[in-house]
Amino acid sequence: MKITRRTLGKYVTASAATSVAYSPRIASQETLHRTLYIPRYAPALTTDGKRVLLSGGAPIGAGRMEDHTHSGVMSVVEAIDPITLAQTFLANAAFPRANHAAVWMNGQLWLLGGRTQLGDERRIAAEVERINLATQAIWRGPDLPLALIDLSAVTLGRSIFVFGGIYRDVRSNSSKPSSRVFECAPPYEAWVERTNMPVAVGNMATITAGAKIYLVGGFDRQRSLAITQVFEPSTNSWSIGPPPPRPLSAHAGAGDERRLFLFGDYQEQTSVLGFDISSGNWRDLKIPFTPRRHVRAVKLRDRIVVAGGNQSSLAPATNVLETFHRSILNNAFDDA
Repeated sequence: MKITRRTLGKYVTASAATSVAYSPRIASQETLHRTLYIPRYAPALTTDGKRVLLSGGAPIGAGRMEDHTHSGVMSVVEAIDPITLAQTFLANAAFPRANHAAVWMNGQLWLLGGRTQLGDERRIAAEVERINLATQAIWRGPDLPLALIDLSAVTLGRSIFVFGGIYRDVRSNSSKPSSRVFECAPPYEAWVERTNMPVAVGNMATITAGAKIYLVGGFDRQRSLAITQVFEPSTNSWSIGPPPPRPLSAHAGAGDERRLFLFGDYQEQTSVLGFDISSGNWRDLKIPFTPRRHVRAVKLRDRIVVAGGNQSSLAPATNVLETFHRSILNNAFDDA
């Protein structure tokens, strides 16, 4: 197993934003750039099959400690139209959250883990809430077996899977990466533990592709990693896939059975990568992408929507909202 690691350096400031070359095969109508009503980084993004659902996030980076503490985290849930990127308020969650995960299951929006804050009191959450967005009714649980931030969650079939993340180890009084995997299936009353991930990480991109789930990159509290971990729920087993060309963390990913696409990175904030599942090839894509990290992405029909993020722990969150037609991503991959 080969894992490439990158030690994180100094903060990247907003002035580090660089231009990205445009591919001649990219037409303007195939991409769309709008602004979020509320700037935020580390929100959660999922879809109910008709709309993109954006929840939570934080407005100010942790590098501005006093502002970060008093600015809090958000509980607002919004819908985003994948074609126009128009936004509509839907609900307020019971717990304000950032660095959390969200999925759509059984007609409800599930919000899982993350960091939460009440006044100046901050903590990592194990709480799970399920929201009926039509009535705004909220139910609790089942709560996660472990309080986690920077976790990943996806659905496959009728199951919800939670991977990795960062937890607080009480004995050492330090933050550590988790390798644990949890599954919640009908009647959705409890979490069952599955085979641990080969490498413990948080802040990875997690994408369902066919019958498999791909976990790319991540942060182990010391370094970003260039690794692809592949989980097959039907056999409860793991394999290691072709690694991305560089270490990645605080990025986002979406895709399908053919190709995966990753956006952003903690350091290489303009990064857009494509991965062809059948060939195992990774390629850098010449796609115009607003540089940022702690971003989120989701695929809905023929588009990938990418929302939020920040460019520095010392800067406010961005209000960037972008969508990419999968045809331009596939064209960029073929041209690379």
